[in-house]
Amino acid sequence: MSVLIKARILSCTAITQLMKHIFLLLFCLNSVLSYAQNAETATPSSMSKEEKIAAAKAKAKAKAATDTTERAPSMTPYEEAAKSFDIALDFKEQRKYDEAQVAFDKAIEIDPNFVEAYVGRGGIKFQKIEFPAAMEDYNRAVEIAENLTEMHEYKASIKNVLADYEGSKIEGSKADYMKTRLAEALYHRGHLKRFMEDTGGGCKDLRRSLDLGYGRAKTDWPDLCQ
Repeated sequence: MSVLIKARILSCTAITQLMKHIFLLLFCLNSVLSYAQNAETATPSSMSKEEKIAAAKAKAKAKAATDTTERAPSMTPYEEAAKSFDIALDFKEQRKYDEAQVAFDKAIEIDPNFVEAYVGRGGIKFQKIEFPAAMEDYNRAVEIAENLTEMHEYKASIKNVLADYEGSKIEGSKADYMKTRLAEALYHRGHLKRFMEDTGGGCKDLRRSLDLGYGRAKTDWPDLCQ
């Protein structure tokens, strides 16, 4: 056998041995990685049976809470504002005026056109003898209510022309609702004006409130302004 052939045989043998070592090394590395992954997900063997059960319950509870949160529908801005408004009324009934004002503030922050919240906050400021600030809230309530009433009446007339009678009826109902809110705001502003010695302005507001059908104005306007 020639020297060249022997050299090639030895070379092939060496390569074969090297491949065996590489394969064995890869097998060992794969085993180590699999063990590490299993160790991360497995329950520690040091935990007692009671601890394992408690851990499983906690995990299930956390998952249920997450699922409930994901399923819970989010509130609209109006619903969030209404919720804060209701909280404010509860505080007001308890004479917790500072807390009530904070809740009214939040309702207005969420919905800047929330007329009832301005009226409510104005009443709180009146109770706290902050008359100019109360007047600002009543003025804002009147302004918003007037604008919204006009807007809904305009939409109602347009929809009526377009033969959308159902839509016109809905807009008309919204306008009527805002007229009620306007009447309430005028009633409170009228009393504040009278309290601040603006008798003429106060009676004018009370008369407008009466014309809009606000019940409390039916008694107050004749007694105070006639």
